[in-house]
Amino acid sequence: MPLSRKTRICLALLFVAAFGVRAAAVLVLESYHDPYTYEHGEIAENLLAGKGFRVTFLGVDGLTSQQAPLYPCVLAGSYWCLGSKTDAAHLALQLLQCVVGAAVIPCVFLLTRSFTTRQPAVAWVAAAGAAVYPPHVYMVTHIQVAVWATFALAWLAAWSFSHRYGGWPKAVGLGVLSGALLLIDPILALALPFLAIAYWLRLRSTPLDTIAQLTSGAFSRLPWLSPVPYAKTCAMAAVAALVVTPWVIRNYRVHGEFVFVKSTFGYAFWQGNNSRSWGTDKIPKRFDEALQGETLADVNRWLADARSETLYIDDELLTAEDDAALRALNEPARSRLLGARAKSFIREHPGDYAALCWQRLRYFFWIDATNPKASHPIYVSSTSVWLASFLLGLAVLHPQDRVAWLSLVIVLAVGLFHVMTISSARFRLPIEPMSFPWCAAAAVWIAKHGISSFRSWLTFRSQTPSRMANPPIAPNSA
Repeated sequence: MPLSRKTRICLALLFVAAFGVRAAAVLVLESYHDPYTYEHGEIAENLLAGKGFRVTFLGVDGLTSQQAPLYPCVLAGSYWCLGSKTDAAHLALQLLQCVVGAAVIPCVFLLTRSFTTRQPAVAWVAAAGAAVYPPHVYMVTHIQVAVWATFALAWLAAWSFSHRYGGWPKAVGLGVLSGALLLIDPILALALPFLAIAYWLRLRSTPLDTIAQLTSGAFSRLPWLSPVPYAKTCAMAAVAALVVTPWVIRNYRVHGEFVFVKSTFGYAFWQGNNSRSWGTDKIPKRFDEALQGETLADVNRWLADARSETLYIDDELLTAEDDAALRALNEPARSRLLGARAKSFIREHPGDYAALCWQRLRYFFWIDATNPKASHPIYVSSTSVWLASFLLGLAVLHPQDRVAWLSLVIVLAVGLFHVMTISSARFRLPIEPMSFPWCAAAAVWIAKHGISSFRSWLTFRSQTPSRMANPPIAPNSA
């Protein structure tokens, strides 16, 4: 059902509040001042210099598929408008990310509302929680793709789970958004089959369009065979493929072989699975000193420096001979070579691989011990609350709508992939909106039971006779 005017106004106010919180974080932490731009910054500078989409990867400077294309292009646009690597360009990009991050909130509301229609409070709690959830507030201060991937997946989920029919334009729109998601973070392709299933299930349970009505009689007894839901779901997949195709063709022309968006899976898999790995791309160093700085901006800079000083797997394990062998190969072949080393390590040390998977499970769903930023009390407490409320929500939320369970499947599918390959705190951020409905259900359940218990206690107190008002009767001495 469409949103009421009052609901739209409340959502707009919540969006403004979420933007304000994120913009305040950017300004207070001064994250726009000389931030670490990772590979995105180098690619953006090369684009502006007319050198193409290129970066130095494993010792080789050349045209690359090491990153998905959309985010470096957005950064390049900011550099083109306000100057390469200037504070103004970084501030403009981070404020834009504040808008994108705040846009996640209405998506969370609509997603939660789609399968908790009888519990409107759950949708509002989920949206309010998303507005102030510290990791999501903090992620807009980084020059990283996480905020864009989070928004794209949340929007796609809210639209796919929606009860509104939308017809063929919705199928095309879902396809365009799916393709954009792949060009932001191709790993999230793991979520697309389940979102397509959600869309297909919604098509089977919503009013039919004119063409579908003409054929509905033939399939009234066998709704699973109705062609319209299948046709629209296939259209969604076809449009997504069309959106990605130009980049895949470009990759083939650059590398001489098929590369789906990024070429680095084998490389990342090796980083997470070798004799020195902790399950991530870093080896932690011990920091004996406490958090340094008088202001929040100082603390943020200290954490960023501590993060940059952790040891990279590449620097620890790759020898001069390895560098020479890798430079002789093209980019996909370099990644395949390192991926083969990871597979060999797993075959020879299955117990060590199982231990790494267990460690990644803890890192992914709770605290990443290789990331100094994860040791901050705000991060530890907020992540602990998220995990506890998510687990409680699985026990107390019993949605009658079977589509709701697909949001849980998306969390588990993406989480399992990173548990088996490589983990990082930022990898969990895009799928967290899928968990917020369950977290909000837990919060509402706690509130209802807390209020009920308090009322019962007050009733008990009011009905208990006072000893002073009803003194005991002395026995008759006679």
